[in-house]
Amino acid sequence: MDFFFKIKTFLSNDQEYLFCNCCFLCNNYVIGDFDQTVLAESLKLSFDDLMMRLSNSKLIKVKYDEIDIVFDFLFEDINNSCLPTFNESFDGDFGIFCSIDEVEYLIVKKWGSSKLIRIKVNKKDYIKIIQNAIDKLNKEIIKN
Repeated sequence: MDFFFKIKTFLSNDQEYLFCNCCFLCNNYVIGDFDQTVLAESLKLSFDDLMMRLSNSKLIKVKYDEIDIVFDFLFEDINNSCLPTFNESFDGDFGIFCSIDEVEYLIVKKWGSSKLIRIKVNKKDYIKIIQNAIDKLNKEIIKN
């Protein structure tokens, strides 16, 4: 499993603000738009919010042939997303965690696509991946 949030940080021209680019790399998929520039502290807040939402959520058990219906239902509320919200890097992308036949998946729909991407990763590992991203951002924020 080689899943991670790719993060590149850089200072503004006046050296006052720390910006970053971010996306989620998993298997052959790129989730998010790495070309979008966001404030590093805003992205960190988005990750912190995601950690809180994941810690308070329960794994949804669905049958394989019901995933589209469940996804569309949960898509109605941004708070159901298992991706960072309220930042340009993941603007319009949406993800849910579910168990299909006792196997955990992050199911993602990218902005402008009708295709659901099924990423086999358990929630516990995904939380570690998010924590790694938070730790990287914290280190860069403190350094700068």
